[in-house]
Parts: sequence; C-alpha cells; structure tokens
Amino acid sequence: MNKFRYVDNDILCKYDLSEEFFSKLDFDIEDMIPLRKVFILITNEGKKILKLIDSSEERIEFINKALKYTSSKYEDLLSYYENKEGKIIYESIKNKYVILNMIEGREVTFSNPVEIEMCTKAMANMHIASRGIFNVLQADIVKGNLGEYLPYEFSKAKDDLVSIKEYVLRFRHKVEFDEIFLENVDNKIDEIQKSIELMAMCNYNTLLEDFNKRVLCHNDLAHHNFIVDGDKIKIIDFDYCKIDTRAVDISNFALKVIKSTYYDMDTFKIIIDNYNSIDKLSKDEIKLIYSILSFPRDFITIVRDYYYKQKKWEYEVFLNRLNDKVKNEVHRKEFINKFILDLNEYFY
Repeated sequence: MNKFRYVDNDILCKYDLSEEFFSKLDFDIEDMIPLRKVFILITNEGKKILKLIDSSEERIEFINKALKYTSSKYEDLLSYYENKEGKIIYESIKNKYVILNMIEGREVTFSNPVEIEMCTKAMANMHIASRGIFNVLQADIVKGNLGEYLPYEFSKAKDDLVSIKEYVLRFRHKVEFDEIFLENVDNKIDEIQKSIELMAMCNYNTLLEDFNKRVLCHNDLAHHNFIVDGDKIKIIDFDYCKIDTRAVDISNFALKVIKSTYYDMDTFKIIIDNYNSIDKLSKDEIKLIYSILSFPRDFITIVRDYYYKQKKWEYEVFLNRLNDKVKNEVHRKEFINKFILDLNEYFY
C-alpha cells in the first residue's frame, strides 16, 4: 500500500499523540507518514498502521475475532497487531487507537477485467473461510454485529422519501436541489416499492437462516480495500464488516465496480461468473442481488445527506452530486431492465 494519495487533515488533527503514548508500544518508531485518515509507522518490526477509532471495544473485539476465525482458513486479510499481552486497543488522553499489520502492494483498478476477476475470487474465498462464524462467536458479540434487515431498511428509505417530499413541498422558495428532488422522488418511491416486492420473491428470510450463506461480509469492497501483492489480492479495512447473507456483499461490491463502467452488463457477468467458479450462487441469491441493485441507494443517500444535514459539504457539492446521480440513474435503469433478460436462467 505504497501509493500515498491524500491525507484527511480534519481526522489527522484529532490524533493526540505524545511521548507517553508511544512509550506504551513495544516497538520503536523510526518515522511516521500520514495517509488518508491514518499514520504509517516505520518501526524496527516493519511497517504498521496507527488508526484512530470511535468504535466500542466490543465492536473492535468482534472484528478481531471475526478476522482471526476467517484468516485461519484464508490468510490474505488484514490483521490487528497484538502486543505481548494480547492487547489491540491503545489509549491516549482523549482517544483510542488500534495498530494494524500493514499489507504492502498497490490498490486494484476496477477498469481492469483481470483484477475484477481476482477481487471477486478473493471475496468468494473470504466468504467460504468465514462459514460457521455465526455459530462460533459468542451470541452477545454476534447480536450487535448482524447486517441490516433489508425489508426494514428499504421500507424506512421509502418512508424517509415520502416524509422529505411533504417537507419540501411546503417550502415557499425552492432552490435547484429541491426542484430536482421533486422531479424524481415519486419515481424513486415506486422503485423502492418494487424492490420490496422483489425481495418477497427471493425467500430472503430463508437465506438468512442458511448459515452456509450467512458469512462475514466486508461491506466496503471499494478498489482501495483490495491490495495487489504479487499474484495475490489481499483485503483490508474491515471497519464496516457484519455477519450477513453473502449476496449483500456481492451486491455492494458489484455496484462499486459497475458504476465505474456505466452499469455495463458484461462487467457484472464477470463478477457473477467468477464468484460461481469458486462457490455457486443459488437462484434465490441472484434474485436478492437483483432486488438490492434495483434499490435506488445513491439517490436516497444524497437526499438524506442534504436534508438531514448528515454531511458538511457546500451547497454546490450537494447539487453537483445529485445531478451526477440522476444522470447515472439512466444507466442503472437500463442495467436493471437487461438483468432479467441476460440472467433469465436464474429466474425461471
């Protein structure tokens, strides 16, 4: 991971590091390099990553145990650094940190079909290695780390759009963002309802009950979380991981890949075909993937971020992103329409 792209000064300024903090570490630091939201530590024991965390100790314990369980069968995953006492969380006056064992290499490129294949197979092998995790980890740890129940998530999104629409219609003066939102919201509400109905057709609850398909899902398989190390692909940054049906991880990964290709169906087929080459997906799982990709997530996310003030962006940033997402919706709809035609073997 030697491709230092940018730093996030807002996050890095929150690090309250001191000699007293560094004295708690059982290795010597020779240099520190900022990268995104973390520091690369050059130490006498090799390169490591120092990361500020806002998660609970219970959450970090879950991630650590989940990674250890999965890594015992598939080793190409990030791992926490444990000191001689087995400690993984380090405290300063104000903050808590973890130290990660750094994986060297470069980020993958989703425009490269070969690397898409490699990433898909790495994801499939990770899922296989994590089978049984639901039964192995203690119930109290598992309980707080399960994926969202999708019928509820979709229904909540629909209710949010209906509520926001009623709110915006009351505005005496509407800005361009409001107008674009109102032009598109009814269509998106209809799309969400169709996604909910599609989910009823894929036996979603039965999939959740199948522990062979309920695995460790990464939930953020963006290109920068796959590292090319020689002829291997390694997976990093499990901050958002949950135990869930594997179709959720596949859907989220596929969406990140195909958005960069304007929802190209051939690129999507590369993902499905390569996953199937490792572990065959069932018809219900393909239907669930279809339901998830039918859900207008990008539109919902930008709308919530703007009206619920979840981001501190300037107005122009919100407007530009909404316009981009509305334009991309044309390609997503074409993709959804082609989905059943091109993968009809899974539907009948």
